[in-house]
Amino acid sequence: MCTVSWLHQRGGYQLFCNRDEKRTRRPASGPKMLMRDGVRVIAPIDGDFGGTWIAVNEFGISLALLNRGPASSIQLSRGMVVMNLIAARTVSEVRDRIASFELSDFAPFTLAGLEPGSPATLFNWNGRALAVVPHADRCMPLVSSSFDPEGVEQERRAEFSRLQAESRGLRAGVLLAFHRSHEPARGPHSPCMHRQDAETVSFTWVTVTPSEVNLHYAPGAPCGSLAGESQTLTSVRKEAAACPIEVHSLDAV
Repeated sequence: MCTVSWLHQRGGYQLFCNRDEKRTRRPASGPKMLMRDGVRVIAPIDGDFGGTWIAVNEFGISLALLNRGPASSIQLSRGMVVMNLIAARTVSEVRDRIASFELSDFAPFTLAGLEPGSPATLFNWNGRALAVVPHADRCMPLVSSSFDPEGVEQERRAEFSRLQAESRGLRAGVLLAFHRSHEPARGPHSPCMHRQDAETVSFTWVTVTPSEVNLHYAPGAPCGSLAGESQTLTSVRKEAAACPIEVHSLDAV
């Protein structure tokens, strides 16, 4: 399960994600450079099923997935949803692509889509129908938990509101403090989660600017070290802007 937050900034955004998993799961790999349908992508890779819960592409599109309940043994890994959508050039294209999926193959999930210059969009699949929520910044932070789902969400949202009020605004440092927080106590309800059978196993920080996209992946709970691996791509938007433009005078023709 996950806790996800984000911050818009001029020409881009920052996206933060805690991944909570059972201690029996295989460790994920660090961020990999991938090609999906001819599009450059950065994503960590799930150790059990080979999909991912978070990814960013060279167009500045990020997707972050949160599970909503257990999957059956015959259902596909929800991590493949992100893999199959991350080549999209826009969130609008994500919407078109996901509408063509056979989503009954997947257990319920929430998918957050971000792109520069626009509010987040959520795609909520409940196992029967897909609901698209545009202008979804008001829904932040996103929280999923297999342990007391309503109580965990309530406590983490309360901590988010407390930190935001104390700082009198939303900044990257506030979101970082939120994802490392042990309030109201170090345990199953805190954003940085610790239980006997599960814990926050990694922290991912995506930064998108007009010139590049970066994904930093720190294995382990973020309350400890944030040291990890980073991968960076030059933004397609920068490459397009850097191309020379030839101007032809009609007088010279």
